[in-house]
Amino acid sequence: MTWPASVRSLDGEGADRAICLLLLVLWFAVTLAGHWQSPSSDLAPLYMAGWFLAEGRPDLVYAAPPLFFGGTPPAWKETLDALGNPWPHAFPYIYPPLWAKLLSYLTPLVGPVAFTKAVMVLHVAMLTAAVAIAARLARPSGMRPLIWVVISLALLQTSVFSETALHFNQPQITVMFLTLLAFERLQAGSDRTAGVLLGVAAAIKILPGVFVLLFLFERRWRAAAIFAATVAGLVVLSFLVAGAGLHGDFLTAVDRIENTLPVVPSNASAQVSFLLAADALGLLSVPTTPAGAFLTTGEVPFLPVVAMAARVLLVALLAVFAFRLAPRDPFVRRARSLLALSVLIALFSPVGWLHYYVISLLLLPQLAAVMPPRLALPAFVVFGAMTSSTLYIQSVLAFGWDWTIINIAVSALWFGVLFVIWRSAGHPAAVPAR
Repeated sequence: MTWPASVRSLDGEGADRAICLLLLVLWFAVTLAGHWQSPSSDLAPLYMAGWFLAEGRPDLVYAAPPLFFGGTPPAWKETLDALGNPWPHAFPYIYPPLWAKLLSYLTPLVGPVAFTKAVMVLHVAMLTAAVAIAARLARPSGMRPLIWVVISLALLQTSVFSETALHFNQPQITVMFLTLLAFERLQAGSDRTAGVLLGVAAAIKILPGVFVLLFLFERRWRAAAIFAATVAGLVVLSFLVAGAGLHGDFLTAVDRIENTLPVVPSNASAQVSFLLAADALGLLSVPTTPAGAFLTTGEVPFLPVVAMAARVLLVALLAVFAFRLAPRDPFVRRARSLLALSVLIALFSPVGWLHYYVISLLLLPQLAAVMPPRLALPAFVVFGAMTSSTLYIQSVLAFGWDWTIINIAVSALWFGVLFVIWRSAGHPAAVPAR
């Protein structure tokens, strides 16, 4: 039997794309069913913030535990009891006031359970669509779409990064989706749309604003200007609708976060890995417990030194990768630069939550094309195994292993990814498919 050319071709036409679509739909259904009852503790604060504003209690929006991280704000307990405790935990609200104000118009109309389920559907849909968006942005021309989709879904299905994001129904999924879509639009020549999308992402969580460096690196001045205008416009709108008082509370919350370093299993920051390794080697004394710790500068005076060293190293690595990637084909340069920057941002932030790496995970399949097949397959298998939610979570909960070993190993793997990007930039590579 002779298969049609559309099936046999390497460009992914015809049946190949149909299989991709089928796999994406199946993954959406399986993932949604598997996470339908997820705790959604990171989504809960958005509903609670909107609820408190709707009830005329702005003083409770930025309530938090003593160390900010680590649980439900005590001041929220009475309201949560009245709502029927729809979440096992409701972590503190750490977003700009604008979103709390907008949600205050929704919470009187939609209950917490319906809100949680609706956002879960949206987040799973965004992750599913992000596979296709990442492929448009970074898939090498010699790689079949089916290969990209299979690698992406295998990583999403098994990794601790995506599992954490879905388990907690993390708004970072929305931020990731907007960021990926912004750069897909940039590649398509829609600079205005790219600037608006990245601006909205940065107005939800501040950290995505760092990605504007790629607009500047690519000399896409219009996209950068639209980004700045979007952020400025949303800041002004936030002050107009939410008031100055709530913004003061927001800045106080941000200051508390910046003065606390969560040395916990869910923080895969290089700063944390360095402290854990230095403590294990006897170079530093880090006051942690088997479950981790929330360190402050008062308890650990050398934390500012570690933070400053991380910033200096981040700037140095940004310069190294910019110099290395600048001569490459524009499409290769954008794809590799976005992957490198996404890893660097998560690694060198004081708080590099596991879900920050989801965007890097979705861009990772492009590296399969820069390695010989005999190396690519085992490399991705090792990466997938070492970052699997089963190993990361169950090694501690079920087997009682020291979580610090897994934490350091995951950081080391991402440094390995950076090395592959740097090394591959010195060799010719296929232009990503558009």
